[in-house]
Amino acid sequence: MSISISYSATYGGVSVANYLNDWSAYFGDVNHRPGQVVDGTNTGGFNPGPFSGTEYALKSTNSDAAFVAEGNLNYTLFESPSHTLWGNLNTVSLGDTLTGGPSAGGYNLVSQEVSFTNLGLNSLRDEGRAGEVHKVVYGLMSGDSSALAGEIDALLKAISPNLSINSTFDDLAAAGVAHVAPASAAAADIGLVGVQDVAQDWALAA
Repeated sequence: MSISISYSATYGGVSVANYLNDWSAYFGDVNHRPGQVVDGTNTGGFNPGPFSGTEYALKSTNSDAAFVAEGNLNYTLFESPSHTLWGNLNTVSLGDTLTGGPSAGGYNLVSQEVSFTNLGLNSLRDEGRAGEVHKVVYGLMSGDSSALAGEIDALLKAISPNLSINSTFDDLAAAGVAHVAPASAAAADIGLVGVQDVAQDWALAA
C-alpha cells in the first residue's frame, strides 16, 4: 500500500520539505535526554501505556506544536537496548494543541495540519537506536524532521520519479497521493493531555 497524505488546504501550495522544516522549527527541541527528562513536561505518553501502545504523542515545551505517532510501538526504558523505541510506525500526524490520552480513548490534535499514513516502517528491538522507527520519532522530539523526510521522499519516489518531498501538497493531490482533510472541530471538551505518572527517569535517547 502506498503512502497517503492528508493535509489542510492552508498548506496546499507548500512543499512537504518546507512544511516539515517550518513545523520542526516551531516544535523545537524538548531536550528529552538522559538527565533532562522531567515527568509531565517532556516525556509525552503512550496509549494505552505506560511504555507501549498504538499511539505515542508529545507536545512541545517551546510552543503548542505537537505530534501523534501511530502503529505498534514499544519502548524498552532500561531493558537492553535501553531507551529504544521499536515496532511498527504507520502514521505520523503533525499540528498543534494536543488533547486526550489513554483515559479519553486516544490522543488528538485540535489543529491537525498534515498526516502521513502507510509509512510502513518496522524496526526490531535488537536494532536499538539505529532503527528507523526510533530515528523518526526521536528526531521529531528533537525538532529534526530529516529522518521522517527521508522516509517520505523514498516512498514518494517509489510511486513516481517525478514526486518527492519538494513537491507541493497540491501537486501530490493531483498525482493521487494526497487529499485535503475536512476541517475538524476543536475538541474543546477534552482537557490537555496529561503525562503518564511514572517514577522512573526515562528518555528516548539519540
